[in-house]
Amino acid sequence: MTTNKTIIIGAGASGLMAANQLAMAGKKVILLEKKHQAGLKLRLTGKGRCNLTNNCSKEEFLKHISSPDFFLPSFTCFDNEDLMDFFENKGVELKIERGNRVYPQSDKATDIFFALLKDIENNENVEIIKNCDVKHLIIENGIAKGVIANNKRIEADNIIICTGGKTYQTTGSTGDGYHILKLVGHKIITPIPTLVGLRTENGYPASLQNIEIKNCEVIITDKDKNIITRHFGDIYLDEYGVAGPIILTISRQIAREFDRGKEMFLSIDYKPKIDKDKLKEEIASTFKTRRTENATSILRKWVQKPMVEHILTTCNINPKTMGYKLTEKDVKSLLWYLKFRREEIIGDMGWNEAVITMGGVALDEIDKWSLESKKVKNLYVTGELLDLDADTGGYNLQIAFSTAVKASQSIINKTCTV
Repeated sequence: MTTNKTIIIGAGASGLMAANQLAMAGKKVILLEKKHQAGLKLRLTGKGRCNLTNNCSKEEFLKHISSPDFFLPSFTCFDNEDLMDFFENKGVELKIERGNRVYPQSDKATDIFFALLKDIENNENVEIIKNCDVKHLIIENGIAKGVIANNKRIEADNIIICTGGKTYQTTGSTGDGYHILKLVGHKIITPIPTLVGLRTENGYPASLQNIEIKNCEVIITDKDKNIITRHFGDIYLDEYGVAGPIILTISRQIAREFDRGKEMFLSIDYKPKIDKDKLKEEIASTFKTRRTENATSILRKWVQKPMVEHILTTCNINPKTMGYKLTEKDVKSLLWYLKFRREEIIGDMGWNEAVITMGGVALDEIDKWSLESKKVKNLYVTGELLDLDADTGGYNLQIAFSTAVKASQSIINKTCTV
């Protein structure tokens, strides 16, 4: 069987990496991109900084992946150390930040993009076709033979689909790959947005937009107040709810159950290092010791200035009330807000705010050793298209790169195995 020409659908992280691997092996590549430019989504990742992987151990890395057994062959083929070596060998200096997150030293995602592009842009083995909208695959006798794009037939020996999920939709990532693969018989696990902010029943005033709350604890409970998950860290308040690092993690943990209709509630413990009895005592004591100050001034002891008005309004406390006039009821109200205030989660911030897609092509229909479809021969699926996702911290881009390399190596020589 010849494997001289491969069509890659999608010139994002997976597509560009796959093109690199195949071109370096002397294989012919036709790289098809829906938009007018390649790598638009890649250039936006990590708020333009590109958290390309995580520098933790192999064992720790796999703990953050939704289906580690499926991902293991791809990760063994091309792991986080391989990825860092790949870019450093292309002249991209890297740095490691908190949580072992790896970024380009320049803090520019474009450095990652151009490192992937430079070896294929003028490579005689690679043809890049932009503004190319693939409608469906050409399948003959269960074998992938090409695609129909822009009303033209393009033939090849192999096809790798790298179209990504449904996040960052303005970059062209609108879920086309799911439709294409469904047409050839693949089961698609319902895609939902995740690593995303959560919408709460009341949200916060617009004046508190992007206020950062550091070192708090967020607790998610069901309607009976049973704890589903809890995380300590930093969040941002939003007009519609909450966002920030630990909220992204939480959103992934609750996404499926919430999508099925489970009622969930969110509370923020602003003072997690102080138990409720000690905090209650501290509030009452502060009212007495600062008896000649008003409530607005006193509350600054526990929260940032922009939060004060909202909290006092929510607790029905007059901001001008002096400390000596504040009551036991006021003590309990502030304690409730700082440790127990609970709001129903009514949704998430949607596809335009989400970092990744949960769901995709059912993994039992893809050979994990090659990433070849079990339904269509010579058809490979990579990255976010798969029902494979991970926590925030560089893990998801590693999935994109590792699966791209695995699929490419499978086409090149079928020798990259665990």
